[in-house]
Amino acid sequence: MARPKLPTDHEVFATEFSSIGAQGMATRYGVGIRNVFHRRRRAEEALGRSISVPAHLARDKAPRPSVRQTLKVEKDMTILVGSDAHYEINTVTTAHLAFVELAKQLQPDVIVLNGDLLDGASISRHAPLGWEERPTVEQELNAVHQRLEEIEKASPSSKRYWVMGNHDSRFDMKLADALPQYKGVPGFSLREQFPAWIFSISLWIEGAERPIMIRHKPIGGGITGGHRTTLMSGVHTVSGHTHHQESKPLTDFTGTRLGIQLGTMAEPNQPTFDYAEDAPKNWSSGFALLSIKKNWLLQPEFVRIHSQHEAGEYEWRGEIHKVSANDA
Repeated sequence: MARPKLPTDHEVFATEFSSIGAQGMATRYGVGIRNVFHRRRRAEEALGRSISVPAHLARDKAPRPSVRQTLKVEKDMTILVGSDAHYEINTVTTAHLAFVELAKQLQPDVIVLNGDLLDGASISRHAPLGWEERPTVEQELNAVHQRLEEIEKASPSSKRYWVMGNHDSRFDMKLADALPQYKGVPGFSLREQFPAWIFSISLWIEGAERPIMIRHKPIGGGITGGHRTTLMSGVHTVSGHTHHQESKPLTDFTGTRLGIQLGTMAEPNQPTFDYAEDAPKNWSSGFALLSIKKNWLLQPEFVRIHSQHEAGEYEWRGEIHKVSANDA
C-alpha cells in the first residue's frame, strides 16, 4: 500500500512540521528530507510566514533567548547597526572608523552588529587558495576584541547586541564537531569570549507600529533578499550577508514595511574576499542608523564609504566626512 503524500494544505503542513520536524515528516510519509524542505519553502511563500523547527521552540512556543532576543520600544529610539565586518588582523576599514566616530557622536540607545564579525578563514570548510596564509583563530579573535573595545569605549551606555552570522558560527561549530567532550567548558563558546555583548540568532524590536526583525541572513539571497524577507515575514526586516545596501519599501493593505540590507563594514577588495577571483562585486561598504520616532520606524539613514575616492571618506546626511586611524 502506497504511503500518503505530504499534506497539500499549507496550514496542515505547517502544523505538522512544527510538531514533528523535517525528519519526522520524511519518515512518516516515506519521502526524502529534501522534499520536505522544498515543500516547507512553498508553504512559507503561500502563508507569508516562517514555519518553525521544533528544536528551536520552547514549551511556550516562543524561540529560546539564545535564538531570539526581544527589545521593547518604550520611547523614541536610535539603533546603530552594521554587518559583515569580517575583521582582518592588520586592517582597520573606513567603515569601522566611521562606525566608531558616529557611535561617539550619536550615543545611540542600541548598537547592533549583525553577524560575520569573525571571518574564521582557518576553520572554513573551503580549501585555501593555493599557498595563501590564513590568520589563526587567535589572531582573528584578538582583532575582533580590539575593534569591539573601540566601539564599547565610544558609546559605553549603549545596549549592545551581536546577531550571529554564518561565519561567526564556525567558531562554535568547529569545536562542537571536533571536541564535543568539552561542552560547557568556559571559553569554548563565542558568547563567552565577548561578555559585553548579548548574543542571539535574531533580535526583535517590538512596540513600534509593527515589529522589526534584525537577522543576519535574508530569506533568499541576492538583490531581492530584502524585499523577499519583508514580504514573507510581514514585519520590518534588517539583514546582512549579501553585502548589498538598500531599503525596499513594501506596501499592502496592512501598511508599509521596510526590507533593509546593511552592506558590509569590510572593504570589498580586502584579502578576505580573494575567493571572488577579482570578479565585480555588487557590494557597498557602510552601515545604517535606524530611528524610531512616535512609534514609527523611519527610513534608514545609510552611511556609505567612498572607497574609490580619497581614503577615509564616507557619506552621511548629505555630506562627505573624513576619518583617520586616530578616531578609533
